[in-house]
Amino acid sequence: MIDRMRTLRLAELRQTTAFRLTAGLCAVFAVAVIGLLGLTYTLTAQQLFTRTDQILDGRMESILRAPTGDEVEATKEALAAEIGGMEFISLYDAHGRHMVGNLSVTRPFYLGQPFEQADGGPPGMPLRLLAQRTALGGIVVVARDISPLRDLHQRVLTIMTISGLGTIVAALVAGVTLSLGPMRRVRHMQVMAAAIARGDLRRRLPDTHRRDEIDVIGAIINGMVEEIERLMGQVKGATDAIAHDLRTPLTHLRARLDRIAHQPAIASDPALRESMYGAMGELDAALARFRALLRISEIEASRRQSDFLNLDPQEVLTGVAELYDPLAEERGIALVVSDVTGLLIRGDERLLFEAISNLVENAIKFAPENSTVTLALRSLPEAVAIEVRDEGPGIIEGERERVLRRFERGAGAAQAPGSGLGLSLVVAIAHLHGFELSLDDAAPGLIARIMAPRLR
Repeated sequence: MIDRMRTLRLAELRQTTAFRLTAGLCAVFAVAVIGLLGLTYTLTAQQLFTRTDQILDGRMESILRAPTGDEVEATKEALAAEIGGMEFISLYDAHGRHMVGNLSVTRPFYLGQPFEQADGGPPGMPLRLLAQRTALGGIVVVARDISPLRDLHQRVLTIMTISGLGTIVAALVAGVTLSLGPMRRVRHMQVMAAAIARGDLRRRLPDTHRRDEIDVIGAIINGMVEEIERLMGQVKGATDAIAHDLRTPLTHLRARLDRIAHQPAIASDPALRESMYGAMGELDAALARFRALLRISEIEASRRQSDFLNLDPQEVLTGVAELYDPLAEERGIALVVSDVTGLLIRGDERLLFEAISNLVENAIKFAPENSTVTLALRSLPEAVAIEVRDEGPGIIEGERERVLRRFERGAGAAQAPGSGLGLSLVVAIAHLHGFELSLDDAAPGLIARIMAPRLR
């Protein structure tokens, strides 16, 4: 993976536990605030309306208590007594004609129960009214200005809207702010985990000593990596010891067989001599395996980058092509090299030469006669693809990951010479550089591709 885990995205922040908990708590808080404001308004408005209705009832009762026939005078006295400018009173006859008062409400009148109208007083003034029939059949209407109640309603709605929006904005800001820290820690853990997956078992996930869930998971993974490193070290040590200890006696045995093969008694017997050289060939194959194992262990153990420098991969491809061109020509294979200059990667030129040589040697080994093996470079936005393409039988998709492991070979390579360590050596070199090695279908053939971070 090349630079795929370096940027924090809002979509990823939304998935964090911190963001979700913060958003959830803020949503609960917003609902609580809105509910509290709504309840406060409802109770306050109810109390104010109750108080208004009590005032209307009192005013109506004082008018209706007047002797029969004195309703007009009682209405005038009530009007004269009103000093706040918030009360309105009118008297209508039995036919609904206005007799006296400062109201101009429209019918119908809802007798005996308070009701509201928006155009009974001055323009735009909402009124709460109460109408009752007099003893002579007329109708007395008393009203009170409820503009303060409407203003309260509007103010509460405004406060609820602003509070809700403010809470949402605060939730988003708090969620993002609180999520940045955990996401950075997760990003760091991803980078370390990717390095561990590439084979660098010396890496460990960071521990912030906060003892939170991320540190707990990190500690568990670090324990697993330590155990894996220990087990792999034991296996690797045993393998290296076997390879190192057996290489010397096998080399001596091979030399002794060679001397025996040149003895006159053996040289004069073709069958015996052929068997002797066959045994030496088997020893050569075993020694080649041991050399490859020790070379892989050397590369994996060194982890040194002192010889790393900025280099043009085209020069490496040209050098490999010159080395293997005679072998390819001998097998009737055309070795083609692309000409893409100006690209830079960072690495050890000698090790990259060795890795690409292994890929080219495999391609020539499995490519049919009169076919083409291509060494190519492709420039990508953030990487350089080094490709070795052949026209051979290829490797089926289900085996491509498996053949990258030691001693593993594809089904089509069972009868071909080799130890199954060539690709493992390429993997070790790629891991040392932080490159990616992949195998893809060339239809026909196989593409072995090394992805290297691009410097320019």
